[in-house]
Amino acid sequence: MRFQREAVAHEPMAWLLAPRRVFDGAAAIDACLARDACVRGVILHGLGLELDADGATIDALIADDEDDERHAQKFGLVNGPGHPPRKGRNGRRPAGRARLKLYTATIVDTRDNRMRQYFHASMARDEAEVRTRLAGRFGPDVADIADIRPGIHVSAPAVMALVPQAVVEMIQKVERDGATPHARTFAVDIELGIQA
Repeated sequence: MRFQREAVAHEPMAWLLAPRRVFDGAAAIDACLARDACVRGVILHGLGLELDADGATIDALIADDEDDERHAQKFGLVNGPGHPPRKGRNGRRPAGRARLKLYTATIVDTRDNRMRQYFHASMARDEAEVRTRLAGRFGPDVADIADIRPGIHVSAPAVMALVPQAVVEMIQKVERDGATPHARTFAVDIELGIQA
């Protein structure tokens, strides 16, 4: 996604298959089978760092983040890992902490003698948040025609045509684990274009 989003002039598969400093000389495709290397890769691309940063630098970033979280937990500013968000006196979550739900969007755009189909899945508070995300990724005109629904409807024709079964299963897993920290940043975008 980063290579597409930032229009990086580098072949993604070449990046995956070549030895990288960030993975201590291993290729990303092999190294990322291990959790620590996978986290390095996520940090590298999530922060938009150079394509082959020093692994020790990224480890230092991760260590700082873990120290900050431990200190915040010590002083009661956040809950521990795997714990649900703290609730207020009335038993409800504090304002601004609405529970995230999985939303999916399918879009068929047939303008300008071409057909483009899009699929999007992400965790959000509501449909409006998803539409705003789509406008940022694909433009407001595409976002306006999006069919946004809660959950994933595996029998919908656009989902069957665009989304591989392994990706469907990954999306369903994130939906089940919606309270985990990574759910907030989870997103899947698939795009298919046909020129007439």
